[in-house]
Amino acid sequence: MQTEKAVLFDLDGTLWDSSREVLLCWNRVLSPLGRKISPEELARLMGLTPKEIGDREFPDLPPQERQALTKRCLDAEAPYLHTRGARLYPGVRQTLRELKKRYFIGLVSNCTEDYAEAFLHAHGLRALFDDVETAGRTGLGKGENIALVLKRNQIKKAVYAGDTVMDLAAARAAGIPFLFASWGFGQAEGPYPAVDSFTMLPEAVSTVLDTDSFWAG
Repeated sequence: MQTEKAVLFDLDGTLWDSSREVLLCWNRVLSPLGRKISPEELARLMGLTPKEIGDREFPDLPPQERQALTKRCLDAEAPYLHTRGARLYPGVRQTLRELKKRYFIGLVSNCTEDYAEAFLHAHGLRALFDDVETAGRTGLGKGENIALVLKRNQIKKAVYAGDTVMDLAAARAAGIPFLFASWGFGQAEGPYPAVDSFTMLPEAVSTVLDTDSFWAG
């Protein structure tokens, strides 16, 4: 059965801000090694795939070692977040419930599978998402994972909400419109709608998905 319309979400910087918790987890791993990551460095890593994170943060290490250290840092996040959660942006829960009444709701992130599961569990949001895909599970880029979700759910129309230029590029690669979450971590340039708060999403989504002229344009 074909799903008519879907709203797909990025995670970090769009649905929640886990930067404080992730910083703590990373430095618990790095401190015994004489290393430390700053909040500014962490912010630059948000939205990247695990390989991209390792290449950017640990360029002094051989490839195998940098990926192993990145995995240790990433693996430390999920157990902590699973029970403690992080800061949901205002209106996330209520707005997702409102959107789900009309649309298929998906999560597509460059995080690990366990990290996405920690988000869903800690905040009791599992029932609000119809599908979840991560780079940690598939090894694919975000654009490819968006396309994967669209294909396996036979989605006809969709929009991707994210907060970085990488999210914009992923939406373009998958051939769907983009909504820029201006409250997030990054910036994106281009002819796309920007949304100033999560609670404004239903109106913006309706403009994108329910207006044929916008879709055709």
